Amino acid sequence: MLDQFTDYYYKAKKMQETKFQGINWTEEQVNDDLVWNIPIYDVVNRRYAAFSSFVEAVVKGKEDCKGNGLYFDDMYNKISKRDFMYLCYMFRLCGSGINYKPKKVGQDEPFGTHGFGNFWIVEDLQQGRFTKQEWKESMPTKVFCDVKGYLLPMIKGGLYNFVQNDADSLMDYLNDYLLSGSIKGIKDVVDYGNDYLRANGFKRQNFVLTAFAMDMAEYFPELVDPTSDVYVGSNAKKCLKLILPKMKHDAALRYLCDMTHNVSNPMDMEDVSCDFIRYIEEFQSPEHIEYNKGIVYKNNIKK
Repeated sequence: MLDQFTDYYYKAKKMQETKFQGINWTEEQVNDDLVWNIPIYDVVNRRYAAFSSFVEAVVKGKEDCKGNGLYFDDMYNKISKRDFMYLCYMFRLCGSGINYKPKKVGQDEPFGTHGFGNFWIVEDLQQGRFTKQEWKESMPTKVFCDVKGYLLPMIKGGLYNFVQNDADSLMDYLNDYLLSGSIKGIKDVVDYGNDYLRANGFKRQNFVLTAFAMDMAEYFPELVDPTSDVYVGSNAKKCLKLILPKMKHDAALRYLCDMTHNVSNPMDMEDVSCDFIRYIEEFQSPEHIEYNKGIVYKNNIKK
């Protein structure tokens, strides 16, 4: 099974290079119907993943390789560092980059697509609202995010009330931590945020805080080490147990990074591991099947 993972990794790498890095691999060279036709299996670095499309567009502007940043050009310079950190946390908390819904035929990019969801701050930025306070004031009481395929954290009082009344203090606590002292590890950030949540009567937010900490490592590597160890999600755990059953998670991810010449950091490889489980299960959403005119694609490992 490790050989199959490696095979998948290099096919996904070719897709990333073809779509985002200017290297033109052909369908025959990729040699996998599922990987070639379903845009879940196309990255080995998380910054290129669809679930990061929005924050990548904001940061990169017109330099965004997907072209989405043209809609947000020069907005990053109008957002303070602390407010951008808050924006990343809100995006991850609301699950708006997690759904598997591709754009509809004829729909303008990038809105409504996987990676943008129904996140209200997308529209706020386009209407010239660049501060946390403005985002809170404009937040609808309902339908402010797209949670298709994503289970929101169990939050006492509900998500809206948490954003309006409690998220500020959590983010102040985290941002003070990030902006002081030495460089942090991704796990350190997650643990620090969870300690605060538990001390204030909330449940842990492992998934959300891990994604947030990875964003911080992506865009502020001077604050959070992008090569540090990470917590792994359920699909990644399933993958690592399948391909490297005798290794602990941290060692397994680093082994995979080394084996594939360190193109990916552990935070990237955690996502690749999740995708591999979907790949061997041949996952594709009903929307993807509809977009592909009813065709259900297969991977090549079962042929």
